[in-house]
Amino acid sequence: MTRIWAILAGVLLVTATSVSAQVVLNPTKAIFTASPDHTATLGGQALVTRYEIRHFLLGASSPVSVEDLGKPVPDGANVITTTFAALPLSTTAQYIARVAAIGPTGEGVSAASVTTYFFAGPPRAGGVPAVAK
Repeated sequence: MTRIWAILAGVLLVTATSVSAQVVLNPTKAIFTASPDHTATLGGQALVTRYEIRHFLLGASSPVSVEDLGKPVPDGANVITTTFAALPLSTTAQYIARVAAIGPTGEGVSAASVTTYFFAGPPRAGGVPAVAK
């Protein structure tokens, strides 16, 4: 069976709030290089029909969450930037992501993101409130 070899280099997760240079808090955007087969066809059928982002606990081999990204259009540099829903995952665990290019002949999966990320819960309350007249 022909396999899609997706060179999805450097899956990068982006958010407005960075905790440090390599750790992201509550990511909602994925930036990755499109598969070399993004526009290729075989017998009139697209080799890449969609992409998925797969979220893994740091060090795990099976994803804890998978989201279909559809087939976004890459920019002029063959880079895809797309958003995904905020995920209700553990607020104490650290995650990495992989992107899969999926088509009728199989799938190609990227290396792990170089960025790790956390999902934060609701803000904690401050001290005891005071009431005054």
